[in-house]
Amino acid sequence: MDKPITQKIIKQRQQQGLLKTFIIMISIIVLFWLLFNSFTTSVNRDDIRTAKVIKANLKTELQAGGIIMPIEEETIASHLNSHISEVFVQAGQQVSKGQPLMSLDTTNLQLTIANMSEEIALKENKILSQNLQLEKELNEHSGKLELLAVDLESRQTELDRYKQLSPSGGVSQHKLTEKKLNVKRTSIEIRQLNQRKKNSLAAAIAKVNGLKLEQSILIKSQQDKQRQLTRSTVLAPKSGLVVWLKNEEGSAVTIGESLIKIADTSSYKVIATISDFYANQLWQGMDAEFQYNDKHYYGKLTSIIGGDQQGILSLAIELNTEQSSDYAQLRQKQRVDISLITGVINNALLVSKGPFINGSGLKKVFVINQDLANRFEINIGAGNRHYYQIKQGLAEGDEVIISDVSAFYQKNEVRIN
Repeated sequence: MDKPITQKIIKQRQQQGLLKTFIIMISIIVLFWLLFNSFTTSVNRDDIRTAKVIKANLKTELQAGGIIMPIEEETIASHLNSHISEVFVQAGQQVSKGQPLMSLDTTNLQLTIANMSEEIALKENKILSQNLQLEKELNEHSGKLELLAVDLESRQTELDRYKQLSPSGGVSQHKLTEKKLNVKRTSIEIRQLNQRKKNSLAAAIAKVNGLKLEQSILIKSQQDKQRQLTRSTVLAPKSGLVVWLKNEEGSAVTIGESLIKIADTSSYKVIATISDFYANQLWQGMDAEFQYNDKHYYGKLTSIIGGDQQGILSLAIELNTEQSSDYAQLRQKQRVDISLITGVINNALLVSKGPFINGSGLKKVFVINQDLANRFEINIGAGNRHYYQIKQGLAEGDEVIISDVSAFYQKNEVRIN
């Protein structure tokens, strides 16, 4: 005879039924999740980079490689033939105006100056001797002239007496003529002696002047050597950076040979190169900029010339002097990427650059909407180093995957974990 089912057994059977139903539902959910993920690609949020579409002004630009150079660079040359005695600085060192940089050997120069001093003293002695000789000759001429003057006076007196006696026949005509000739001869001798005195004086003065000129030339040459001696210690003509120097102590140098180059680090320019394909997009005065150590530097294109290589243009870009306080970070011959600003597009939709696309035109990108990223076709316009212009397909605020999407590029939808 069957026993009636107790309430306890009924309750146990109900609990078992509920448990089976729960297990079946969990199995269905798991199966559904596995099937769903077999058709939907997923990526981790940490494995991708995204950027939001913004609205801003876009600077269109050309890219060029450049080298930073100082605007002013001064070369110090040797002022004498010598040897480098000692070097006080090294290349790459900042120096101040008037700071000693190197010294040159002055042994030969000092010997030359001493020899010149002796030659100048010899010239002085010769000048003194010549003046004494001139004074002696002038005294001798003066004595002879005084004697001749006495002779002339005596002979003239004698002639006058003969002239008085001649009318009365006291003297012969022959004697009278002889006395006249004596007076004339003495006058001629006086005139000749005066001329010799003038000639001797002129010759002596010319000789003394010649000696004085030679002495003056020696003195000037010695003064020049003295100036060279004071400049044997090479001093910095201005504050700046030592970019090159001849630092082999003991090496020979000649007059005019370069010793040191100092660059003025208060102002810089950039020498850049670019293909002449872009020649029609370049003009003098166009804005240029580059970034270094999180600082932006700005300048103007000042010259465009043909480069050493065919098809290459060389550009000179002078940096703004208003940023001179930031120039301490720059280095000579430092390579930088220069942006030449060709124009500005106002209020453009922009998205940051990345490997998700390359170039302009119609492109496919993934836009994130909560936990999904859907593929959209957009139109890319102009761009610069940092941004692409979105001409069509996106709106301000859209979040776009900008990292590499090649792994799921063919998918229409990607789940974001």
